[in-house]
Amino acid sequence: GDAKWRERAQRLAEAAALDPQPPRSLQAVLRPYQAEGHAWMRRLAHAEFGGCLADDMGLGKTVQTLALLLDRAAIGPALVVAPTSVCANWAAEAARFAPALQTAVYGQTEGERSASVAAAAPWQVVVVSYALLLRDAEVFAAQEWATLVLDEAQALKNAATQRAQVVGGLRAGFRLALSGTPVENRLADLWSLMNLLNPGLLGSATRFQERFAGPIERHRDGAAQARLRRLVAPFLLRRTKAQVLTDLPPRTEIVHRIEPPPEERSLLEALRRQALERMAALDVADRRNTINVLAELMRLRRAACDPRLAAPELGLVGAKVRAFEELAAELVAGGHQALVFSQFTDFLRLLAERLDAAGLRYQLLDGSTPAAARAERVAAFQRG
Repeated sequence: GDAKWRERAQRLAEAAALDPQPPRSLQAVLRPYQAEGHAWMRRLAHAEFGGCLADDMGLGKTVQTLALLLDRAAIGPALVVAPTSVCANWAAEAARFAPALQTAVYGQTEGERSASVAAAAPWQVVVVSYALLLRDAEVFAAQEWATLVLDEAQALKNAATQRAQVVGGLRAGFRLALSGTPVENRLADLWSLMNLLNPGLLGSATRFQERFAGPIERHRDGAAQARLRRLVAPFLLRRTKAQVLTDLPPRTEIVHRIEPPPEERSLLEALRRQALERMAALDVADRRNTINVLAELMRLRRAACDPRLAAPELGLVGAKVRAFEELAAELVAGGHQALVFSQFTDFLRLLAERLDAAGLRYQLLDGSTPAAARAERVAAFQRG
């Protein structure tokens, strides 16, 4: 290697010997695996390499990152890029765990947008959505950031998109990606992410396809897979819930089995038969097309949530909705709060109707909820 290569190798060796501790100003006690994650980020930052923290959802990627932002706050301002839906959450978590940081969500005040970025200073964190970053790319590219955090970094899996190119043009001392799914569909996702964190590490996109993606995806080449793992291992930290189970509080899981009444059961059986008949009526090529299969499965899944999602003209209220109302009333009576998730937003609205009828208060969030209203509703829920 040349002098520059030897210098980077030396910094990497120095970083490996570091024993970083969580900052005292962090208003949280990190679990052992979180302290390890924080130390890993500190070492990469010292060595001037980027990294991807790919812990499972719920393992505390945000609090580990806030610890790092506190460590690097004196060096210069930090930029957190995140989906619109979680920008307000970043500000709230920073206020809770890292109040020493001055955190602001970009775009809340129209006239102060570009000025707030240009004036960003040490101990300040600017949180911006991917959409606004794309719109005001020149403003952010003009600033020098001590730390750049890319939340939900799977949004950058396509290197050809303008979003990925704008992020690649940002100037930052340390780049950190957060993603529970760094590889969603193909190895090109990993190349795109690593190319933003450590440009050149995996070569060009064409070379990466020749050396790794092609042999691994087409031929399941174990040797190529091992080489790729060795290359990215120092820069990608992934822990699953199963791996850190001893560090987590015990969880109680209760499965409620709900039997549909005869009328609903008959409808579900009829829909199942119709799906099979529609598939049988297709020619062989269409029958093998996974899109057609998935479409039928989606109809059945929606019907299994509530018959009105598949056959609204019948007005048949499903057993799950009735069971939900009973469970919600029981939880509220016990002084509990609950988070209810569904892939189908129209199903959430059916549940909301039952809560309205029962006089139970709730907050509803979906993709159509404006960012400001989202933050307000989350805050209202957390207040009880």
